[in-house]
Amino acid sequence: MNFRKNDGFEFKAILSLSVVGLLIAIIMLSGAKRFYFNKNQPINGFYSRVIHYTMPLTKLNSVAKGEEYETDSFKETLLRSIGINNKNYMSIIGKEISYVSAELSYSKKLQNNEDPENAFDEFVLNDDQVYIEENKVQNGTDMNSVPSFSEELKKELSSKPEVLIYHTHTCESYKPYANKYGSNVDKNKSVAAVGEQLKKELEKYGISTIHDTTIHDIETYNGSYAKSRVTLQKYLKEYKNFKLIIDLHRDSVENKDVMTTTINGESVARFSFVMTKNHPNSKKNIQLAEKLKEISNKLYPGNKNTNSFYKRTFYYNQGRQFYSQDLNENIVLMEVGSHVNTIDEAKASTKYLARIIAEYINGKN
Repeated sequence: MNFRKNDGFEFKAILSLSVVGLLIAIIMLSGAKRFYFNKNQPINGFYSRVIHYTMPLTKLNSVAKGEEYETDSFKETLLRSIGINNKNYMSIIGKEISYVSAELSYSKKLQNNEDPENAFDEFVLNDDQVYIEENKVQNGTDMNSVPSFSEELKKELSSKPEVLIYHTHTCESYKPYANKYGSNVDKNKSVAAVGEQLKKELEKYGISTIHDTTIHDIETYNGSYAKSRVTLQKYLKEYKNFKLIIDLHRDSVENKDVMTTTINGESVARFSFVMTKNHPNSKKNIQLAEKLKEISNKLYPGNKNTNSFYKRTFYYNQGRQFYSQDLNENIVLMEVGSHVNTIDEAKASTKYLARIIAEYINGKN
């Protein structure tokens, strides 16, 4: 008869209700999470209760100043077989909701006075990476006597700002000032100090520069790009446009050898770009990054024994809100060095970066 039709209808109805229920649960979970965290409650306690009420299999017994979990070899084996760590109930929710996983990782690191930058790779959370383009220089040269400053590129300091430097992750830091997780809230000891030095070097060429040192990354990791976006919009509203806008970061690569080069006998941190696609300004942004790369490779190409100054470019479909590159056609996200570099190496890079930028802005391009 029509049993198959009825079965199909029931299945669709159940599926629809399940989807709606899941969406409601996600919304409620997000709201409850924020309320719970605002009250400074233990993170694991919140997620333990969620799991307790939705998956009795994982019931746990909480004790003061810690949590003890029921021992069940079958249960643990079953959970491990599907990629869930029974001793870490965050992983169950994290498997289903990547946003929760990321925010939770950040909150846990923050509560332990750790740097969330090393909790996870900031540029792969959305899994939208297109590719990484490592620098390849065909005809390298020795960099023991290359130009660090050009008198020909000097001009009178412009009255209107031409360059804007800001930091989405203002607390990123370097040796010896970084804590063991790579951060420092002191702006004189973080990537903000590198930005300030770059401003000084640019103004030697007559390039008026604004350096914004607003801290965007203390309260929340996921929200740092939203906060820095507001900062950028404020400057765009006031000044309309800039010839170059830099969101200045530092990388988190562990291998110092690949993040460092030697120019004129001085150890300097290398630089990279992180660019996004799939927005109206992406073509112009990428052309800008490519031009700066081209100038760098002309001036500081390195050779088989010495790394080039420019290291690589990451390309993403969208990243986090396009890293705000959708707001203007002259924006790049630039990383100078890594947490394994010293702050002196990062600062030493700025005179060479300024030389490259001056060639772009003041030169005949």
